[in-house]
Amino acid sequence: MRDESTYRQRPRRRRAPRRVSGVGAVVLVGVAALGGCSSSPPGLVESADKKCDTITDRFRGDLAYGHDIGGDDVAKMRKRGALIRDLYTHVKGLPAPKSKAKRAELTTWLHKLDAYADELYTMHNTFQNAKPGMDLLLAMIAADARIKSKEAGTAAKAFGFHSCADVKRWEYLPPD
Repeated sequence: MRDESTYRQRPRRRRAPRRVSGVGAVVLVGVAALGGCSSSPPGLVESADKKCDTITDRFRGDLAYGHDIGGDDVAKMRKRGALIRDLYTHVKGLPAPKSKAKRAELTTWLHKLDAYADELYTMHNTFQNAKPGMDLLLAMIAADARIKSKEAGTAAKAFGFHSCADVKRWEYLPPD
């Protein structure tokens, strides 16, 4: 009679480690890399950058101020603000990125873009209601709008936008 403690299992044969073919390894690395890069929905950056290219063309074309900003540019200020608000609404309507970090970067950019649009609105109203002797105030408001645009550009670059990050092309006055 055999006791349970005396029962011996047959020793298992050691298996050789599995080898992954070169093609299989490349596919695995490619899938992992694409999975990490796909945190932004397809078309988000391209769509926003296309809109920013249009804005840049308008800011450099029919909405350009020239060598100084004056009362005749009030309508251009309003149109510039409307274009920035349109960009904000357009991007807000697109699908959000899946990654929490990318969503936070996009939200930061949208807040900066909103602040820039608000500053353009303030600039429009101040220039519209300007009185003689307010030159310093007008210059300060224009400088503040320029700072807000640079902040929006920095946030856009952090997210991964290209054209939207190039706000230097949105400058009010051409360099002397």
